[in-house]
Amino acid sequence: MSPGLLLVLLVALLLALLPVWRLFRAGWRPGILFGAWVVYAVAILLVLRVPGPSRFLVPILVLAYVAPFVAGPERLTRVLGPRAPKPRPIIDVTPVSRLPLPGPPDGVTPGADPDEDPDGGES
Repeated sequence: MSPGLLLVLLVALLLALLPVWRLFRAGWRPGILFGAWVVYAVAILLVLRVPGPSRFLVPILVLAYVAPFVAGPERLTRVLGPRAPKPRPIIDVTPVSRLPLPGPPDGVTPGADPDEDPDGGES
């Protein structure tokens, strides 16, 4: 592979990261972000390497590239679909015990030292 082609590929992949980073900051899901990155990179490569369709692709690519920065995340979400779902709440389903809890044995004060003589040291 020629060094020029590798340089074009590297530049295209790095340029595609900028709008994807903006979508990431807006809270989009990783799967959609990867797909957007691939689409941006392929479009940039086509514009740079194939002169024929670039006449039609350049305006579309410019609009798609600038859209995440100009439009707010909520506008893009309305147009392109929902963002990552909100985390689901944790519901405690532990059954409540209806039986009374056992108390301390008779003659034992809660929090008292069991080795200490309950009579206060008198024998």
